[in-house]
Amino acid sequence: MKKNLIVTLFIAVYASSTFASGYKETMEKNIEKMYKITSGPEMLSQANQFLRIASVEKDKWLPRYYASYCFVMSTVFGEMSADEKHQRLDMAQNEMDVLKDMASEESEVYVLQAFIYQLRITDMTKGMKYSGLANEALAVAEKLDPENPRVYYLRGMNTYHTPKMFGGGAEKAKPFFEKATKKFEAFQALSSLSPTWGKEHNTQMLKSCLGES
Repeated sequence: MKKNLIVTLFIAVYASSTFASGYKETMEKNIEKMYKITSGPEMLSQANQFLRIASVEKDKWLPRYYASYCFVMSTVFGEMSADEKHQRLDMAQNEMDVLKDMASEESEVYVLQAFIYQLRITDMTKGMKYSGLANEALAVAEKLDPENPRVYYLRGMNTYHTPKMFGGGAEKAKPFFEKATKKFEAFQALSSLSPTWGKEHNTQMLKSCLGES
């Protein structure tokens, strides 16, 4: 009886370890693929892949996070109407609403929420509302992790695209991109599955600001 119990425990531990390893490897493969995608349809397909993983790994927040991120990024490739853009952002928000319950202490969740809000600004009438909501989300993200470089990168983006008459523009945005640059240089991902996006575009935006100053 004792021997059978030991064997049973060994099998259970081994199975658990193997399953965890499979999750990590699957996620790493899909994250690597995601960062190489350059078209909206491919991003939508990748979002669905992460949702399939999320349907199995119900207690893990990162598959749903990356699904939301893919829906967001599907809006930045090619031309699309404002309505279509908002439809895709609605899909991203659906996952975000679940994420904020699953991982309310994760800075990255609120950074991505801010990104969604920023992309909602498809015309001037939406600027004040969604810019304000983005800043509120970034304030939460910064409180949870002041070292998160994406906080300052998106603050820079929000400021850059705000009209000068309302306190925006390249000159006001430059300090945020500069701070983000320092944070990106010092940033160490917690794991191979941690979000790492934003660094390259932050560098481009800083160069743009320097060119306009």
